[in-house]
Amino acid sequence: MMKKILSIVIIFVMAVFLLAYPENCLESAKSGLEIWACVVVPSLLPFMVASFALLETGVVRFISHMLAPAMRVLFSAPGEAAYVFFASAFSGYPVGARLSCELYADKQISESDAQTIIRFTSVSGPVYITGAVSAGLLGLPESGIYLIATHYLSALLVGIIFGLFIKRPRKNKLGKIRFKDALHDFKQDIARCRPLGDLLASSIEKAVMTLLKIGGFIVFFYVVIEILSASGLMDVVTWIYAPVANLSGLGASAKALLYGGVELTAGCREAALLGIGIAQKLPVIAAVIAFGGLSVHMQTKAVCADSNLKPNRFLLAKSLQALLSYVLCALSLDLFPMSVAASSIHAQTKTAAYYGIVFAAVSFIILLIVKHVQKSSALLFTRKL
Repeated sequence: MMKKILSIVIIFVMAVFLLAYPENCLESAKSGLEIWACVVVPSLLPFMVASFALLETGVVRFISHMLAPAMRVLFSAPGEAAYVFFASAFSGYPVGARLSCELYADKQISESDAQTIIRFTSVSGPVYITGAVSAGLLGLPESGIYLIATHYLSALLVGIIFGLFIKRPRKNKLGKIRFKDALHDFKQDIARCRPLGDLLASSIEKAVMTLLKIGGFIVFFYVVIEILSASGLMDVVTWIYAPVANLSGLGASAKALLYGGVELTAGCREAALLGIGIAQKLPVIAAVIAFGGLSVHMQTKAVCADSNLKPNRFLLAKSLQALLSYVLCALSLDLFPMSVAASSIHAQTKTAAYYGIVFAAVSFIILLIVKHVQKSSALLFTRKL
């Protein structure tokens, strides 16, 4: 009851601030909408459509059979975790959670397995890290290699750590996987696969609905950030939080960390504007990207709600990843200074559409092959009869 009352009070206060600062909120909403339309949609839509389509072809299940032993040993997760992590690493938040929920809804994985996968596969995409952050906000494309490497490595470490300390039910332990059995299941999945047109139409519908939810959260939290900033509340919170940050040596980054705790891009922008060296600035940005902010956490809960799945220990996992990202990034900068990387590594940023089209094209070719195999199998079965 108290939570509902508190929610009503927060909504009422926000409505008052919206009326008090209409111009500020309008501009921030436009900025959030621009980020969604120009960065999020081009980078996520092709990947989402292709991923949802592949889930129904049996390709993911075939891959999961092959990689199941390694996934169980490293992460105490099913083989499907490998595909989810790969797809999420190429696209970004919250694809990992969305695909995990899709697998759970189709009863391909259990609820506990879905929660395990979500914890370490909810990662940002390379387009956002290298394009929006490294090249855009920092103006240092070469910094992208540090952020990408530490981001994905920290996510894998989170999966390994949770796999070590969280006990798995005995029924989830897998026996020996034979290639013959995996191939047999793959052929059965192909036989049940829907026509290509229906498959793509369904995948596009799911992707668009998910992107609309993501866009709503991005615009909403951009407005929240602006309200906190324009009203002076963020300055008050920063002043209160500053002593705690000073104890950990992050006093200068207090405001950036608070902004990042609410919205990812806003936190990265504040960190990029800090008047400190890149060796101190980049680990803060790495931590902000890894944590994702309240916006990403709400996006994850939203995409999980359709499957009645609650992302258990997600906050703890993202907090741990943020800490690991900070440490790994600081360590990598100490071992390999930026000047060395700039002369030997040429980090190039590609457009979001390019990555998405390539992944979608490969997936489309796989779909065509699957449909061809399905048709050939049906003809062979008819001749035998």
